[in-house]
Amino acid sequence: MRLFRVAGFGGVLALVAATTWGAAAQAASCTLDGLQWIKGVWQDHSEHTQVEERWTIGPDHRLLGSSYALHPGAPGGVIEAMTIAPDGTEISMRIRHFDGTLDHAREEKDAPMIFAVTGCGPDSLTLDGRGTQIGERMTYRRDGDKLFFVGDFIHQGKPVRAEEAFARVGE
Repeated sequence: MRLFRVAGFGGVLALVAATTWGAAAQAASCTLDGLQWIKGVWQDHSEHTQVEERWTIGPDHRLLGSSYALHPGAPGGVIEAMTIAPDGTEISMRIRHFDGTLDHAREEKDAPMIFAVTGCGPDSLTLDGRGTQIGERMTYRRDGDKLFFVGDFIHQGKPVRAEEAFARVGE
């Protein structure tokens, strides 16, 4: 019985070590430097839809993003401006949406959508909504020259899922 306890204790130590290593690896990738894998130009063009998302590295290693989407449900398209940067004690993405003419913003003048970085891996990113976006989540996952996006949002009290599969262009 004692041998079982020692082996069990060793298993617990191995589990603690693996968990600690996993947490350390995740913490290392949840830095601005650890998120730079998203840099690039990503496109998803089909017969009726054109979507492009661009990410670049800005001052202080922050990530600056822009995107446009042209599809039948949004006459003139939708334009996004995004930044991923430190925000107090966490790293957050701030997003603004505009119509295709830039005349009309979806969000209030001083109220961007805010999503905090809550999970990272060497090629993945999870962001959870803050403020009026509580309950919403976005994930990015890169697989070589492919970038996958899933957004679970709440519009007018109803869940809405947005999915995009991008291919890297250039570089």
